[in-house]
Parts: sequence; C-alpha cells; structure tokens
Amino acid sequence: MPDAAEFAGHASLEATEFSGPWPERPDLQGVPNVVYIVLDDVGFAQFGCYGSTIDTPNMDRLAANGLRYTNYHTTTLCSPSRACLLTGRNHHTVGMRSVSNWARAYPNGRGAISDRAATVAQLLKSRGLSTFAVGKWHLAPMSETSAAGPFDHWPLQKGFNRYYGFLDALTDQFAPELTYDNHRIPTPDRDDYHVSEDTIDHAIEFIRDQNAIYEERPFFLYVAFGACHDPHQAPQEYLDKYRGRFDAGWEVAREEWFERQKAMGIVPEDTVLPPGNPNVPAWDSLTPDQQLVASRLQEAFAAMLDHTDAQIGRLVDYLEQTGQLDNTLIVLTSDNGASDAGGPLGVVNWLRSMNGLENEAFNLENVDEIGGPRSHTNYPSGWAQAGNTPCRWYKQYLHAGGIRAPLVIHWPDRIPEGGLRHQFHHVTDVTPTVLDLLGMEAPAVFEGVSQLPLAGESLAYTFDDPDAPTRKVTQHFEMNGHRSLWHQGWKAVTFHVPGDDFQSEPWELYNLDDDYSENYDLAEEEPERLRDLIDRWWVEAGRHGVLPLEQGGAAVASFNVAPGSPQDRTTFTYFQGMAHVPTVSAADVRNRSHRIKATVVREGSGDGVIVAHGGYAGGYALYVQDDRLVYEHNCGGDHTRIVADGDLPSRADVEFSFTKTGNNSGVGALFVDGREAARGELPRMLGGLFTIEGLDVGQDTATAVSDHYQVPFPFTGAIESLVIEVDDDQSLDPAQLAEAEEAQQ
Repeated sequence: MPDAAEFAGHASLEATEFSGPWPERPDLQGVPNVVYIVLDDVGFAQFGCYGSTIDTPNMDRLAANGLRYTNYHTTTLCSPSRACLLTGRNHHTVGMRSVSNWARAYPNGRGAISDRAATVAQLLKSRGLSTFAVGKWHLAPMSETSAAGPFDHWPLQKGFNRYYGFLDALTDQFAPELTYDNHRIPTPDRDDYHVSEDTIDHAIEFIRDQNAIYEERPFFLYVAFGACHDPHQAPQEYLDKYRGRFDAGWEVAREEWFERQKAMGIVPEDTVLPPGNPNVPAWDSLTPDQQLVASRLQEAFAAMLDHTDAQIGRLVDYLEQTGQLDNTLIVLTSDNGASDAGGPLGVVNWLRSMNGLENEAFNLENVDEIGGPRSHTNYPSGWAQAGNTPCRWYKQYLHAGGIRAPLVIHWPDRIPEGGLRHQFHHVTDVTPTVLDLLGMEAPAVFEGVSQLPLAGESLAYTFDDPDAPTRKVTQHFEMNGHRSLWHQGWKAVTFHVPGDDFQSEPWELYNLDDDYSENYDLAEEEPERLRDLIDRWWVEAGRHGVLPLEQGGAAVASFNVAPGSPQDRTTFTYFQGMAHVPTVSAADVRNRSHRIKATVVREGSGDGVIVAHGGYAGGYALYVQDDRLVYEHNCGGDHTRIVADGDLPSRADVEFSFTKTGNNSGVGALFVDGREAARGELPRMLGGLFTIEGLDVGQDTATAVSDHYQVPFPFTGAIESLVIEVDDDQSLDPAQLAEAEEAQQ
C-alpha cells in the first residue's frame, strides 16, 4: 500500500468510512521566495553600483535597498561557480573542476554535479517550495545534452520543476539553441526576439502560473543570463545609446571607474590602482581603425549589460506589482570576472580566432555589424581590465580580477536599508545562507544517497552587523593549474604556465587587509608566512578533491570523448524531422576526410537544406537551390561553394566527399547518382572550435550557414536516408584545442 507507514487513521474495506489525519503539509508560513540572478563574465566594476558608467538602474536599485558585498569571490569560471552556488560545496568536490564541456576521467572533473551534493533546488523542493530555472545551465556534460539525453544532469533532474533556457556555455542571443523542460525547441520566429527578454518572459510565466493556483506557496527561481558572455549582442536602440561613449579609451574608463569606486566606498580610500596587465596595449598605441573597432566592441558589451538590467527590472517590477517583492530574497551576482578572451584587439567573429584566421581586417570590414545578429563579438582585453577595476588579471586566473565579483542581496522584510559589507565570502556561502535563513539543515542523506558536507559559511551574520568580523577562515582556489589560498586576510597565489613544475613555480603573497588590489607582493619579505600558506593549500587540496592537478593549455587539451558518447563512432545515421543536434553530439568532420550521403525525393523543383551544421559564424551546409546540389563551407565568414553542373533529378542519391590533402584543407566533390557533378578546392576549413550552433537535417535553424538562403530553408521533399562517414585521418592542433577550450569557459 503506498505510504501505508505514514497512514495513522482507519478506513473501511470499501472506503465508506474514514477516520484519522491527512498527511501533514509542509509549514511554509513566513518562508520567503528566493531568487538567484547570475550574470555571466561581468567583472567586479561593471555594475553601475560598483563603479562603472554603464547604465544599470535596476541593479543599482536593488543595491541601494539591499547589501553590496565588496569582498565576495567565485571560482573564476562558469560551470564551477554555478556548481558551488547551487550546492554550497567546492567545485572539485562535486565533480566540476572546469567547465562541463570538457569532462575528464577523474572524479573531480566529470562535468556534472555529483548526486552526493543535492542542489538548493532539490532541498527547497523537498521543503515544499516550487522551483524554476531559466537561462544558462552549463552543468551537464555536453555529450548528454542532445534530445536523446541521458537527462540525469538536466535542470529537471536536479530539482527544478520547470526549465527554459540553453544548456551550453553560450548561445547566440538573437537565435539561441533552446530547451524547454526536457526537450529541445526551435528559436521563436520574431523579428524583435532576444533571449534575455524571453528568459524573463518565462520566469514571470512560471511564477504567475503557480500563483494562480497556489498563491501561498513560495518559490525558488534561478535566473542565469547569457549576458554578458560573448557574443555581446543587444537590440539596436541599446547599441545606439552607447555610440561614442568609450572613445577616450580603456585607461580613461579604468581611472574614472576607480575614482567612482572610492567615492562609493566599494574600495578603501587608500587602494592603489595597479599597473595595467601585460597583454593590454596602450590606447594611444592603437591606430584610428583599431580604436574604432575597440570602442564599438565595448559599446556592444555596455548595451548588452544595460539591456539585461532592463530585464531584471521587469522581473523586480512584476514581483512588486504582485505584492511579493518584500518577501523575496534576491541574490544578484556574477559567476567570475571579466574575460580577456577577445585578445588585445577584440573579435567580431570569434570562430576566426578559434581557427587561427586573420581578424583585424575582418573586424574593420564588419564594424557596423558589431552587437547585431550577424556578429559574434568579444571586446579587447583592455576593456576587460577596466571591467575588473581595481583588480589584476581576468576570468580563468586566480588574482582578484578572476575571482572577485559583485554580490547584491535584497530582502526588504529582513534587510530594511542598504549598506556595504566588507567581510570575505565565497560563492559556496550563498546556499548555506539560504538554508540558514529558512531554518533548514543540509541532510546527511538525501533520497537514499549519502551527502557531502557543506563547505560554505552562512553570511546572514553580516545582515545586522556591518562590522562583524569575517567568519570565514580559509578558502582554497584552483583552476587550470593556477592555485591560490586565502587565510585570515592573507593570500598566496601562483600563475601557472602549462608544462611548468607545480612544485617549483613561484608564488606571490598579498596582505589583502592592507592591499585590496594585490599591488604589493610580499613573498620575499614574508617567506615563512608564504610557506605556511602554500602548505595549507596542499592540505585543502587533498581535503576537497582538487588533486590530481592538471597542466592545462595545449599540453593536455583534447575533446576527451568518453567511450559510448555520441561522437565515439565513425558512421552517423540521421533522419528527417529529428531534433536539433548540439555540436558536441554531431559528426565531427574537422580536419578529416569524410562523406555525406543522402537519398532525396523532391516535390517538383523543390529546394532546401539537406543537412546543415553551424550558422553565420561558421559551419557547412549541403542543400539544393535552383535545382542544383550545393555544398558550402563557411570558415569564420570566408565562404567556399561547390555547385553541381546540372539539375538534380526528382529522386537522387547525392554525396559530398571531402578528401583531406593538407592541414584543414582538401578537395571536395559532389556526386549525383554516382556521377561526379562538381569538384573544388577547400583551401581552409574549420579545424579548431567548429561552431556553437549544432546540426539540423532537412532545414537550417537558428542562423544560416550560407548567405544564399534564409533560415530555415526547409527541404521540400523527402530525405529517405542521410549518413555521414568520417575517416581516421583526423589531426587536431593542440594549441587551437586549448584556445577553443578556453573560449567555452
């Protein structure tokens, strides 16, 4: 009998009599709603309320009526920070040493959260709250994100009742690869579409649908924007708003933002602005054309952040209009510091950088596309440096520029007025804070699985006492071989170079209580203290599953395709009408001989896409247009087309065959019913990062690989069979793989 052990009453044989209590319902009286809002790659200084001149009025409003933390830290990378945020444990401990795109065989790097670390969504759901997630997930191995699953690490399997968003590290903001609950869906067909707006539309929808039926039930909402990870894209009115605002250059912005931080009390008055990072050229050393492109790229970032702020405002306004804002605990933060992945000059199409292609002339030629639907931009390192003011370095590194992030907590019922808090805290501390405030303890066993202990420290003690001593004692960090330890106000950090000896590389030492910006290295002055912190790091590393260390970079870069994963074969059979296939699960044709074979039956003189993998930034497509079979390869915006020499019969066996003759180059040939119909050189093909857009059969969704058709350009007929065969002559450049790995972090 289901739940018989819980039934303490009496029922007759035919259920005509009943006595006894109903099962107890959870007591949710006084329990607040909880909202996590996570921005992506937004640096410490980039909120207006943390110093920047970018307009963020809605985030500033939350800060003015809540608490701003000035000493809050992340892991320096997307997936690891999110794993810490949602579990309250350190990222190696739960299996997320790096991003979920690059799973390793070691338990600390499987690219998924261990079942031994129940998420806050799972715990709050068990408490009786409704749980919703919208936006970026990036917490499942990418090989498991196709329509075939497995779904074990998707949001609904990690405690969320509803989900709407994208599963990968990034997506095109105008044409995203979307997932709704447990299934893939096409991009909405609207001229004014932007995924950040769509994200908040669904957040409000989920709340509204619940409130209509169970008004008294609190909810947990996890909002994870794609902003401001590349591509930096925003509606045109936001791009226009920032035109010319940053023409003075990044040094001027950095100085201005630093002075604003001091005036706000974000940084101590005696903080020193460190010298610029070594990979940042002086603004005056750029040519006028380089400055034009660099300014436009920063304008796109600012427009995207401003636009995202407006969406946060829509959510906050809805909560206020429905009388829920005062009883809603809002946590607003970023997952790491600003990213320098755009390099010294920035990029308009990131696939060019990821494949070793020329950028500067392409950037200038496409300067008017920046921030729009035909760009995949990332700003120069100088703007990332300004975004991390006054901190050194960037995302992926363990100096403050990588790990220090803004944190705003807003809860009018509990925090009646705004203020600053300077205690040291870490991303692992957020979920323990929520459990503390809700009077919950993390269980030792959850759904039959023994649980890892929480690593975080509740920061609720700071709410009422701005001067309370920091309760955190020690926090370790590790990413890509970089290592750091904070202990009682002192920080040791090492900048790892791939291939160097972990035991002998130099460490730096900073007294953060006196040196907020890590400007004065005290390693030579305090060798004993430094040695103690290094020794403590090794102890923490052993305790929290950090070891073994990984060299990082080209030394170990590979796709690490696990046995049995979708790419672990040489023949791929696809079907018309099947769901969109993410890149990591699709046939990997990079730098190897391969064949695409199909049997097609056309209706009259019907055209359309047979198969397409990628979009405007890069990829390939086999399609029929004007009765001709066409193969087109888009190498980061450089297009090569091979067109058959005659009309395609109404029924035909077609084939594209690529024979590799050099590195990322070769000869392509089209065959129709066994006859060679065209041949052409493919002088350059994508061989590093292939594309963020996946594969479609019978159409091209999201954005178009070719400029010769518009999406979805469906095939008007039947594709009776489609097979892609790949040979074993693939050779991938480790340096390009390492760069591709970093690009998806």
